Amino acid sequence: MIFTEWDKLTEVIVGSTYDLESLQQFDDNKFIDGMAKILEETEQDFSKLSDIFKSYNVKVHRPKQLPLLKENTRTWNSKYPYPAICPRDFHVVYGNTILGTIGGDCNRYTESDYFLDIMLKKFKEGRNYISMPKPLLQSDYKEYEQLEGQILWHAANIIKCGDMLLHTQPYAPEQHGRGTYAGLDWIKRNIGYDVKWAEIPRTGHADGKIALIKPGLLFCWDPSAIPEELKSWDYIKLERKPLPDYFNDIKIQHFYKDKVTSWLDHWIGYVDETVFDINVVSIDANTVITNGHDPEVERKLKKHGVDMIPFDFRHKYFWDSGLHCVTLDLSREGERQSYV
Repeated sequence: MIFTEWDKLTEVIVGSTYDLESLQQFDDNKFIDGMAKILEETEQDFSKLSDIFKSYNVKVHRPKQLPLLKENTRTWNSKYPYPAICPRDFHVVYGNTILGTIGGDCNRYTESDYFLDIMLKKFKEGRNYISMPKPLLQSDYKEYEQLEGQILWHAANIIKCGDMLLHTQPYAPEQHGRGTYAGLDWIKRNIGYDVKWAEIPRTGHADGKIALIKPGLLFCWDPSAIPEELKSWDYIKLERKPLPDYFNDIKIQHFYKDKVTSWLDHWIGYVDETVFDINVVSIDANTVITNGHDPEVERKLKKHGVDMIPFDFRHKYFWDSGLHCVTLDLSREGERQSYV
């Protein structure tokens, strides 16, 4: 079972990338070599991350590597579908319930399907696995406010805190959302437990706003993003270090051939250079894996009895995904409790 972000982790999914062989369909050798380098190094990092989990007696699941192939239906097409890299983004795991969700962007329409083999194993073991109904999408991207009424939700909008689930706003004026109110309502109807709900006053993925480290302690960039229900908790405020402007132009949603080349010309790929990230994953209430190393944050965690394991996810900026995104905890020890 799993009810929090910090109880002792026993079972986890670590994401995966594209199959290297599928790059041979392209006729640009520079792109093939560059993309192959990104895929190989990402897979190396995922293997290292898996080894860390295994050293703490955590069972690790990995999805199969899929080919990079265009997907289409009669109403939409996606030239570059996102790989099976972020199991967190489209799966809500709470207690005995696993909810597979769907977002409003065509390049991520089938993403939760990549993990179906793993989820069916959990179903056979007695977990309640429910998939969100397929939405009606067009090839052109629309803001979630325009898609309201359709059942759409990024599971990474939710953070678990015992008998309370925290969620971001589906959308807001002049902010990019990651779901609809209909999608949030679907989650509430299907979660399978009587829970309290608290809103994080932001849109987008919750694990980019705050991180719950242990009962009474959290990370944040901006204290105003802490929901009212957690205002009494201690927090460690992380300092943002701006990335060069060109990083905004070479994230995964734009990874056409020239973008891969641009990325490899500029990428930040060592733990001492990587900007410390709020997107962390806890092995237990006293051990957290972080992307990057900040001595001041490490000192503050030590005061709270928490050890930091710095990690180097070399291409996190290319994939626009942190350690919490590329993992999904399937089981943790501990009972459901009230922390708020």
